[in-house]
Amino acid sequence: MAKRSTLRTVGLIAGVGCLTMIVVVVGGIVITVMVARNAASNLGDPNPQPINRRISLPLPPGPEASSKSATGQADRGTPLHLTLDLQEGEFTIQPGAPGSDIEVTGEYAPGLFELTESQGTDSATGARRATVRFRSKAPMWVRIFGGIGNGDGNRPRLTVTIPRGMPLDLDLTTSMGRSEVDLGGLTLREVSVNAAMGEHRVDFHEPVVEGVRELRLSNSMGNLNIENLGNARANTITASGSMGNVIANLGGAWTPGAEANLNFEQSMGELTLRVPSNVRLEADVRESGKEGSSRTADVPPPDDPKAPTLRLKVNSSMGETRIVRY
Repeated sequence: MAKRSTLRTVGLIAGVGCLTMIVVVVGGIVITVMVARNAASNLGDPNPQPINRRISLPLPPGPEASSKSATGQADRGTPLHLTLDLQEGEFTIQPGAPGSDIEVTGEYAPGLFELTESQGTDSATGARRATVRFRSKAPMWVRIFGGIGNGDGNRPRLTVTIPRGMPLDLDLTTSMGRSEVDLGGLTLREVSVNAAMGEHRVDFHEPVVEGVRELRLSNSMGNLNIENLGNARANTITASGSMGNVIANLGGAWTPGAEANLNFEQSMGELTLRVPSNVRLEADVRESGKEGSSRTADVPPPDDPKAPTLRLKVNSSMGETRIVRY
């Protein structure tokens, strides 16, 4: 009897302890939600408002800064380093008319999100920089427990229009949302695109001016679709992806006779590369867990002696790599 009573007491204590832990956890969550919603309500108006803002980009110093061509195109010079950092929304990035202004249109709740800009020129080197950022005003825990951005009705929707004709080094980041990016027709030297946590699409709908010297692409915890890479006319393309799928179409107007180096690194996701038949492809594909390297199916080289040559190197792990000729 004494032993049975002892076991009963131990069981009762354990049960009370478990119940107490549950009460503490649930109570903590309830309190956190209440605090988060109170903090969110203090941020400001949660209703989306329309926006139409023009952001002037710094022109090169000197007499040429005050002059433009007859088409309104900014004078050429050292490329402007433009940084676009866009988070938590639906974003469209597109080329616009020649000029020196970025245009941002759409809608967002100014009480919950902020659109900021900064720019300047290094007095020593003359390097010009401009940065445009869009992000939430609330910390992550307030956004999660306060329900900010949970519905499509109050999701920010912005369109960023970049002027044609202005030489640019572009650093673009889109995360925690969806993006449609078209960089075709712009004057680009170096381009870095970082897409994360969402559904993203990057296109070069038309050839860029003069061609990109280096194109860097990064994708994590989301899916990235890249179209018309040939229209970027890049000398070097470096791409990396993790915890997501990447689809890249290498079609487009490559420079006749060009030779380009393409390096793709992929882990924990599928990589699909679509390669047109009018280019010469030298492929070296290495997949973790498989011995040696694999190559694409033999395809007759194009008859055109000026056909571009693509030297493709792929390293992948924990995912499938497919190269499709068309």
